[in-house]
Amino acid sequence: MSDGRGGGAVPGALHIVSTPIGNLADLSPRAAAVLGEVALVLAEDTRVARVLLSSIGVSREPASLPGFEETDRIAPIIGRLLQGDSVALISDAGTPLISDPGQQLVRAAISANIRVIPIPGPSALLAAVVASGIAGARWSFEGFLPRNGAERRRVIGALAADERASVVFEAGNRVAATLRDLAEAAGGDRPAALCRELTKIHEEIRRGGLADLAALVESGEIDGRGEFVIVLGESLEPLTDPDAEGAFPAALVAVQQRMAEGASRSAAVREIAAAWKLDRRRLWSLAHRDAAEGE
Repeated sequence: MSDGRGGGAVPGALHIVSTPIGNLADLSPRAAAVLGEVALVLAEDTRVARVLLSSIGVSREPASLPGFEETDRIAPIIGRLLQGDSVALISDAGTPLISDPGQQLVRAAISANIRVIPIPGPSALLAAVVASGIAGARWSFEGFLPRNGAERRRVIGALAADERASVVFEAGNRVAATLRDLAEAAGGDRPAALCRELTKIHEEIRRGGLADLAALVESGEIDGRGEFVIVLGESLEPLTDPDAEGAFPAALVAVQQRMAEGASRSAAVREIAAAWKLDRRRLWSLAHRDAAEGE
């Protein structure tokens, strides 16, 4: 059972337990001990959770906590915690709450003065960052990008304008398109690392320019199946030329869209420049130039 060093489950505490992202050997002894001792295991997909629990000899049936029903299921869980039951939250793979449900439960537990205990372990995000060789000391995490529309262009433009490295998750059927969109906004030569199926049998990490990586996926040289992490490397040079590849062309499109929705040019420029972290005067100059050329 639990000891003073935190080796097992703690009564009345919510444990956030990191689980393997592919290789079951990555489950830590502490995580296994907690999962074997808690009164309740919560998982987004109980089928995946059963496989993990069975691998460590735990026959307890996990309970479902899907993102679309998380709010409705919180109250009984908080009730059990307040009664002294120990609870573990796991994701399908990796560290919970990183592009997975659970944030509302954690906030509710904190509001109820329930102890929240992180059990560190596997993370596709950190695995990709340390293996990429291009992330540097400062980087941002975006998770899954919007699939289409103005919000996708806004997010990609902001990533392109950020001189830090950035990390995004992507599914195999969309990874080529995402690499192309990033190349168009950030420049085809912007360094990147494409990490596929991390810790699994077919793990693969490729490094190169965004355009080259996109071409490798499109040609089939990089298998487009599986789960991907894209690490967008630090900008080689600050984006100082508004006519060069970068975020400005996409930002101008966003400005035009806001104007079509009824915003004035100045209001649209202020909004997009702030959201995308671009030089407002430069964006205004380009928007004014485009307007003059269109007259």
